[in-house]
Amino acid sequence: MTSARMFWCALGATALLLTGACMSDDGKNAPLPRLSKERAVQWAEQHASRMAEAAGVTLDKQKTKTFFNNCVGEHDEVADDGRYTMDYAAYANVPTERHTDVVRRIRADFEKEKYRITGYREYEDDYNSALVDAADDETGFTISAGSAGPAKKPSKLILFSVSTPCMIPPGVTQQPQ
Repeated sequence: MTSARMFWCALGATALLLTGACMSDDGKNAPLPRLSKERAVQWAEQHASRMAEAAGVTLDKQKTKTFFNNCVGEHDEVADDGRYTMDYAAYANVPTERHTDVVRRIRADFEKEKYRITGYREYEDDYNSALVDAADDETGFTISAGSAGPAKKPSKLILFSVSTPCMIPPGVTQQPQ
């Protein structure tokens, strides 16, 4: 599987997990968190930079991507009120032998900041690569850092990702579902 395919699969899985909660039967009409898309991107950029700094690596500003998606409910419903989820990705070139150290440092920073660690693995090989996942239970954002690269080749990249829960822009009237 190519690194691009692994990236899209990971983003798709994350998006499904996050957006499924947007319009569930439990509080489906509860007010959504309000945040502009611009501010969501700024927050993600700041957090990716913070992760990179904690890990002692430099982000490649040429390799960042932002994806906005509609919130899709439990029964495939989509509101037309501007609600969205966002996935942000940034990369750093890091030799494979440093991947475990990078995720250890980021995990320590996550723990210091009181994020809930939801997944952790140290580098074994390119099929069991380094990874740390966390959640900010206050905001609903999820954050992650891990080895990213083509299958069957030593990974030379660390992917830093930030994902939002279902959000709605300020000033928009939330539609009932």
